[in-house]
Order: sequence, then structure tokens, then C-alpha cells
Amino acid sequence: MLGIILTTAVAAALAGAVYLGRERLGAEGLGLAALRTVAFGALLVALFNPGGLRRIAGGAPTVLLDGSLSMGASGGRWQEALDTARTLADRGTIFRFGAALAPFDTLAPSDGQSRLRDALEASAGRAGAVYVVSDGEIQDGATLPPSLAHGVQVVLLPRDTVPNAALLDVTMDRRVQDQDSIGVRVVVGTWGDLDTAGARIEIVSGTTRLLNRALSLPPAPGTARRTFTIPPGLLSAGDHVVAVRLSLAGDAEPRDDERRRIVTVAARPAVVVIVDPADTEGGWLVSEIAAVAGTSVQGFARLQPTMWIEMRTLRPVPEDAVRAAARAARLLVIRGRDRLQLGVASRAVWFWPAATDSTTEFFEGDWYVSPEIPASPLAGRLTRAAWDSVPPLVGVVPLVAGGGEWIGLMGRLARRGVARPLLIGRDSSGYRRLTTAGMGLWRWVLRGGAARETYRAFISAGTDWLLQTGNVRSLASLSAVDVVQRGVPVAFRWTGDTIPDSAVVSLVSGDSTRRRTLQFDPRGVALLSLEPGTYRWSAVGAGGGRGVTVVEDYSDEYHARPVTMTASAGEAGYDLIMRRAREVWWLFAVAMVALMCEWGWRQRRGLP
Repeated sequence: MLGIILTTAVAAALAGAVYLGRERLGAEGLGLAALRTVAFGALLVALFNPGGLRRIAGGAPTVLLDGSLSMGASGGRWQEALDTARTLADRGTIFRFGAALAPFDTLAPSDGQSRLRDALEASAGRAGAVYVVSDGEIQDGATLPPSLAHGVQVVLLPRDTVPNAALLDVTMDRRVQDQDSIGVRVVVGTWGDLDTAGARIEIVSGTTRLLNRALSLPPAPGTARRTFTIPPGLLSAGDHVVAVRLSLAGDAEPRDDERRRIVTVAARPAVVVIVDPADTEGGWLVSEIAAVAGTSVQGFARLQPTMWIEMRTLRPVPEDAVRAAARAARLLVIRGRDRLQLGVASRAVWFWPAATDSTTEFFEGDWYVSPEIPASPLAGRLTRAAWDSVPPLVGVVPLVAGGGEWIGLMGRLARRGVARPLLIGRDSSGYRRLTTAGMGLWRWVLRGGAARETYRAFISAGTDWLLQTGNVRSLASLSAVDVVQRGVPVAFRWTGDTIPDSAVVSLVSGDSTRRRTLQFDPRGVALLSLEPGTYRWSAVGAGGGRGVTVVEDYSDEYHARPVTMTASAGEAGYDLIMRRAREVWWLFAVAMVALMCEWGWRQRRGLP
């Protein structure tokens, strides 16, 4: 519109200059100038050829059909949704959405997630009306941008309320010692007209029954949290798939009554942490090593000169038990003083000096980690950490790297002082040593977010390198999540220095063995969709790695969840087309008529 106004103004200026300025025709010149303005304006518009979008009604509709497991759960209306989608589509296109957008088929719902955003983005440029057929239980329904959902017609088919009890969550110790009890925490939800009396919880591993108890539940609908303890000695050393089952009469949806977890029982801990004396840093150190080491971890803390406790159970242990565990450990982490001289003969030791030790000299102040990572065996892992996100350390032990030692991290006082080592390592004849000179790393954990992930990257890099000594098996480059719900892909993660494009894994489930190729994204994550079952996987080729992954029959989609979408009527379908000025035929007709009228008028006036 602005272009048309400008071209018309230019044409009027030219016509006025001719008839009012040069030829001085007065009032009669205004008419001739108007005719030339119309003619020249139309021709200039055709010359510059502006365009604009125009809505054309019609277009084949697009139907987005919810293909998540909730549509086929008890009380769901999948068949009605299929019929509705076919009716709305007419000669249009139907897509299924859930975890991702997929072509239409009539198979039973299989996706363990309900995400609509990707489907709406893909259909935004399509002609015709857009329909969404769903039960309304959309995970990202409350966060969809209004611009994306504008004009979309939602057909809601909410599922019927049925009596149901579900194991919403099960938490248990992932790694335990062979003489430790196993803590189990369950969360149970109930819906509908359900009699909650007579509920029981059963925990089994293969053919071994670990627990069978009555379970008290509040009246439905409601949520209950209960805690149980599996006695020690029922599971042998190794990996075990433990099934937790809920039984209750009248439950109309049995597929959400069982959860599976993997428990590793170790005859002896692979990593032992000695905290002498007990302090905050030592507590965080034990929990974070246990989270990233991928093996059994046991911590001991000294409370008094002759009193030791096991840090997970807080039960007292004799000093001889601490010595025995340290001697058997493949990796020994010592926080504070090594009063018992445990690190002398160990092949892999990580020393963490403590400010609580009066014999330890250290420099106080705000010490910031230098982002320039020195060359070392850990450099490949440490350079990927977000060092700018961590708070400063509270002090540094003045250490100097000797012959055969290398520096992994450096720090500066207030970012301006002399750089001092924060991490020193040594590898000599199969004996590996790390020493952390910085104090106050626990502040990284409390900061959370990127700072905590950096702390974990630091712990993971050091632990991985130390566990590669002599007769100690290296941590593998490929790992996978332990348990996923039905319909959710298994995430494999590559933790090596160089992320490959792909890797091959062998999957064993029951009597069948198959190989699948993993395609990694830039973060080193590959997703693999598997049917429910227990899979023992192993990497084929370089990198190594093996483990057990369980795909549960359970899904959060099976029990009732909040409805985040409401039925709505959108606009009729239309196409957006670009129309240019030269495509308007009457624009040229106006120019010709105006020029002819001007020519005739000039002839009558005797003008050339």
C-alpha cells in the first residue's frame, strides 16, 4: 500500500509540473494533470510490481490424531477417534502424533508421550483447516504458543473414568553391598470408584520372592507414599531385575501395576571413600562419585578418633572393616588425612586435602578456575565443562608438580593472581594418583544447574582415568539408561573424547539376539525404540561397554492425567497466495483509457 501511494505521488508531481508549471493551463490543466496522474500512476505501479498475500478459501484439511498410549488405555476412545479423524479428513491428510509426528495408520496407540507442538509446527504451512483429535491429556498443551494454536480446531474425546490403581513411582537403591538391606519407596495413585481395601505389594527377582506385604491405601481418588525394606542376603552378587507389583481387586487397568528396576549387588565395593574427619565436602564427594562412577561405592567417615561410620547407613563400623574395604577397593578416595596409611599400596588413589586438618597449609580467598585447560590425560574431558559457571573456591593447598607429574586444572586468586595448580596427577608403573588442591568444591553442587554438572564432569573425568589402572577395567565409552517406560526410546550416551557418527550394539532378550546401529547427535546421544522386555546389550567394536536395560510394560499414559486441551472451533481452511500488480488486468486498462482521454482533450485544445 505504501508503494502505491508513493508511485501515485510521483506521477502527480510529474503531471502537475507539465500542466501547471510549464504549460500554465490553470484550472483546465488540473483535469489533464489528473488524467496523466492516473495513467502514469498505473504504469509505475506495474513497473515496480508490488505484491501482497491473499486468502483463498478452501484447501484439503489436515487432521492430527493423538497416537499416545492414553488413547488405548481403559476408558479411552480410540475407535471413536479413528472414525472422527476419517470423517474430518474427507479427502485431506491424517497424521499421528505422540512422541513425534508419524504417518497415519490404524494400529493401536504405541507412543509413550503426548507432545503436540512438533505436529502443529509441521502442519502450520499446509492448506486447509487443521484439526486435532485427542483426549486432551497433552504434555505440552499448557505451554503451546497462542500463535501456533490459533485457528486450530480441537475435537476432544476425553476418556471415561474407570476404577484404577497405579504404581506411579518406585525408587530403590541402585547399587548395594551383599550384606546390605535394600530400601524401596513406592508412590501409589488411585482413581474412580475403587475399594482400596485388600491391596498388596509384592517384590520379586526372577523366581525369588523378596517381599510380600499388605498395603494400606487412602480412599480413592488419592495418592499414597510407602516405604519398605528388603532384607539382606536374598540376592547374590551381580545385576538383578527386580519387579514391584501392586494387586488390588477391581483395578480396571492392570498395565500400570508393575514397575521394574535394576539392582546391582557387589561382593565388595569397587570405590571406597575415606573421609577423615567427617565434613561437608566428604558427604558430597561420596554421593556424586556414586552418581557418576557406574559401579559400587562405599564411604566411611571418622567421627571420633576411634569411631567410624558407614556413610550410607550411618551405622558404626570397626576400624578393621575400614582397612579391609580399602585394601579390596579398586579405587580409593581419601578426603582429609590418611591416618591409616591406606593409600600406600593402592594402585589408584585420589587425595582430597581438607582445611579441617590442622597440618594442612592452604591459601584462603576466592580462587577461580582458569578456563585454559593444560595438556593432560584429562584435558579432553575437562575442556567441555562450563568453568565460567562455577563459583570460586575458598582456598588452595600450595602444591608444586614434581617430576613425572602433570597439572589438570589451574586457578587464580580473584582472577588476577599467580596461577596455581588445582589438580595434579601422576601415572607410574600402573600406580595412578590424583590430588585435588582446591577447597570448597561442594559450593559447585549447592549452586546447582551448570555448576553441578561441571562438578560431576570433574568427578567423572578423574574417576574414569583412575579406574583405567593395571588390573582395573576402564569405564566404557558407551552407556545406556537403566529403565524406560513403554513407548519411550532408550537413550544411549557416548562418553568418550571423540563422538563417532554411529556405533553397533548387540541386544540379547530371552533367546533372541539382534544388532542395531546407533546414530549419535552432536551431544553424543542416540535413541533406540524397543518393545517391552529386558535387554542385555554390548557394544560391538571400539569403545566397549555393556549393560542391562529394561523397557517396562508400564507407562504414565495408562492412568488418568490432567487435561490440558479444551474443545474449540477454529477458522475455515484457506490458502495464502501472493498476487502481483502485473497480474491485475484492469490496471493496464485504466492506464490506456486515461492516456486516450488525455490525448483527446489535448487535441481539442489544439495542443501537440
